[in-house]
Amino acid sequence: MIDWNDLHYFHIMSETGSLSAAAKKLKVSQPTLSRRLTALEEQAGNILFLRTRNGLELTQAGEALIDHAAHMQHDAYAIERLITGQSPDLDGEVVISAIESIGARWLIPQLAPFQKKYPKICLDVRVENAVTDLMKHEADIAIRMFRPSQGDLIARKMVPMRFGLYAHKDYLAARGTPKSLEDIANHDVIMPSRDLIDSLGKEHFINAVNMGHIVVRSNNMTALAGAVSIGMGIGVNSCLLARQNPDLVRIMPEMVLFETEVWLVTHPDLRRSARIRATFDFLGDLIMANKKSFAGE
Repeated sequence: MIDWNDLHYFHIMSETGSLSAAAKKLKVSQPTLSRRLTALEEQAGNILFLRTRNGLELTQAGEALIDHAAHMQHDAYAIERLITGQSPDLDGEVVISAIESIGARWLIPQLAPFQKKYPKICLDVRVENAVTDLMKHEADIAIRMFRPSQGDLIARKMVPMRFGLYAHKDYLAARGTPKSLEDIANHDVIMPSRDLIDSLGKEHFINAVNMGHIVVRSNNMTALAGAVSIGMGIGVNSCLLARQNPDLVRIMPEMVLFETEVWLVTHPDLRRSARIRATFDFLGDLIMANKKSFAGE
């Protein structure tokens, strides 16, 4: 009889395209995964993957099996969500997914009132820039900077998150405060990498500040904010995080370099869980209470 875990492993291997990536996602060793694949292939009487230089490629037999494995996996996730969603207790774990600048630097310091009110709930804050799949129960709640595309998720549009130009007060005391974009030509500038600018879709940003002397580049917004906070030059920062540092000064405060939307997202099955519902409502109230900070007002 086929081991259902082997079909689960097979499905993840087809998604990731390699044994090493699948082993990492499944949190098992690569030799274990290889043995389970061999066992499944022996039971199926066919080779399911070709081991190529570029990773795993499904054979014809593998392609015939993958749809069934995917349906099985979908049903397993649905059962898991259903079981979790029926919990009436205000205890247990709730997994929250958020990007670094929100999860690590803003959210964690805000959680004390929640812990005091719900001492039996453990909040597992996953700080990650990759998008978690709530349909696969990779997280219970996500704070996202874009509207989710999966229509069956519960998504609440929260607040605008704006970004402006900032510098440390000591830097400005030494170099002067620019009054216009043209003045930036005389300053050190902290710039996002080209791929980050492209991902933001804000070409005007590079035109706005590329006139200065670029001293640091990074593809990570938190790293850029760190360079600004130690006085290396003028750079972009979220208005929310900049407010936490009294030594940062916003330059040309009327100018918004770009903004994005903050969305609070969960799966509808999970709204029947008391602990997840309590966490979702707490996060929604918390974000709305900080609306002006997110917007830089």
